[in-house]
Amino acid sequence: MLNRRQIRIKALQALYAHFQSGTDDYISTEKFLKQNMKKLYELYIYQLSLLIEIVDIAEERIEDGKNKYLPTEADLKPSTKFIDNRFIHKLRNNKDYIAQHENFKINWGGEREMLKKILADIRSQSFYTKYLENAEDNFEQDKNIIINIVRKVLINNDNLKDYFEEKYFLWSEDFYMTLSFVLTSLDEIDENWAVEAKLSPLYKNAYDTNGRNEDEDFLFNLCRKCIANVDKYDALIKARAINWEFDRIAAIDLVLMRMGMTEIFEFETIPLKVTLNEIIELAKHFSSAKSNIFINGMLDKTIEEGLKIGTIVKKGRGLIGQK
Repeated sequence: MLNRRQIRIKALQALYAHFQSGTDDYISTEKFLKQNMKKLYELYIYQLSLLIEIVDIAEERIEDGKNKYLPTEADLKPSTKFIDNRFIHKLRNNKDYIAQHENFKINWGGEREMLKKILADIRSQSFYTKYLENAEDNFEQDKNIIINIVRKVLINNDNLKDYFEEKYFLWSEDFYMTLSFVLTSLDEIDENWAVEAKLSPLYKNAYDTNGRNEDEDFLFNLCRKCIANVDKYDALIKARAINWEFDRIAAIDLVLMRMGMTEIFEFETIPLKVTLNEIIELAKHFSSAKSNIFINGMLDKTIEEGLKIGTIVKKGRGLIGQK
């Protein structure tokens, strides 16, 4: 499930694309964002399926070894600890996973060579060797080996990253975001996880009886209100950007400042310090080395003046840590 920072990243991506397009058509942007979020969940299911495919490739490798013309003793008596992985067995037989797998028509048929290379990489890792050699054989070990494969192999595999980026035309950040999502899901699976259990949803908060979701609403309202009030926020930026020409401000920095101002003025229950910290962290990650200083100063001035003249109103949780 996505946390609020990841949701802000998705908003940043959508808003950046919107403002770069030069269009005023928010409906198209919202449609794009909805499709993008659906693709993000599909990528999450695809990455879960990858774990099962790797185990299947490992089983094929064992069978190929047994069928060699001159098999070695290791070929004839291989360790089956990995292919008998209890954790993968639970995931493979989960009804929700099966339904999602069929819904997205996931197929790795044309990527056997890439999968074999990933397995070879896994087999070369010391943590994998220790797993096979460990006399203990339990669910937690089976779970930990899969988590280590995600953390130490898949996340660093450039070929896999390129494959998903080309397949889904998503931002490179989405590859890492969905792997984080996968890790969160894997952590929730225990020995008692039932075949009827649901996979982690895209959004953390549950949908209410009216079909509304707090995190989903936050994402779409953040984009909608930022676009609706862009002229207001750009005027504030121009007034405060002393010694900076507005047209020379980096596009990503403009989007981050507009997002920050949207939260400051339009989201009464989000504390100012939360907004400031989150926007600065995004600036450190997505923009240049000095951008976070510039953005921090700009938002600080906006907050100081807004509180002074009463244009910033916070309530409930939004009052926490207010200046």
